[in-house]
Amino acid sequence: MVNEFLETNMDDVYAIGDCCQHKDPIIGRRPIEQIWYTGKIMGETVAKTICGDKSNYNPGIFYNSAKFLDIEYQTYGNILADPPEGAQSFFWQHPKENLLVRINFESASKKVIGVNTFGIRMRHDVWDAWLKKEATIEEVLVDLATANFDPEFYKRFEKDIIAKYNEEFQTTLTLKKTGISAFLKNMLTH
Repeated sequence: MVNEFLETNMDDVYAIGDCCQHKDPIIGRRPIEQIWYTGKIMGETVAKTICGDKSNYNPGIFYNSAKFLDIEYQTYGNILADPPEGAQSFFWQHPKENLLVRINFESASKKVIGVNTFGIRMRHDVWDAWLKKEATIEEVLVDLATANFDPEFYKRFEKDIIAKYNEEFQTTLTLKKTGISAFLKNMLTH
């Protein structure tokens, strides 16, 4: 068991990685996070502390990326199967292939709170910027091509995803045809 500084109940004894459990986990995070990047951040946090710069553990916005056989899986932010009260979910699935996108967002503000993808690779830095900026689902969808991480010559599905959103939410969004948006340029350079 560790506190926010990754300290155990013994002086000068810390725990990180898979062997630690947070007494008071960060809101929206689990008490045990067995993910490589959280272990890395925990190591950096403890290193700062033992070098005289006492630091609390702050893993940032949750993300996970994995590959199961030939299916890519990614999660950014808070993407519960049942969205919390005051939130809703947009879901797109390819009719024949193992591809899907789920985006959870706040109902009133339309602020995106998380995304989950299967079979479609997205850029971590782009989703991290959108979640930090509290971009709306509509801002994200019109610029979705910017988040695409698929190599050249892969099929693109952004237009299909937007068409499904338009149908479901009675909107007329269109995909931006230019490169990275001014919004994202600003977010990624600051």
